[in-house]
Amino acid sequence: MEANNLTSVATAFASKTYSGMDKSAVAKKAHEVAADFESVYVADAFKAMFKDISVDPLTGTSNNSNETWRDMLIDEYAKDFVKKGGIGIADGIAAQLIKIQEGHLG
Repeated sequence: MEANNLTSVATAFASKTYSGMDKSAVAKKAHEVAADFESVYVADAFKAMFKDISVDPLTGTSNNSNETWRDMLIDEYAKDFVKKGGIGIADGIAAQLIKIQEGHLG
């Protein structure tokens, strides 16, 4: 999820898109979206950590298929990391999305 996707999510929460849902459903959706955002953030950090490490430890070379596979693996590492608690930004983002939806901000 990119920054403009987060903006569109915040806009959707601010609009009446979720107005027909009960508060627990809105909170659940906000936490899902916030966890997705956190996993993208964490994946970017992981990718930065792995960028100077050779993809193929036997030959010391990299090619497009190896790097694509590694990017997908790192994305899955990040999703798993967030499911196990992450770095803690998902809760704050979810809280802000809920406030936006309730009309307390913006």
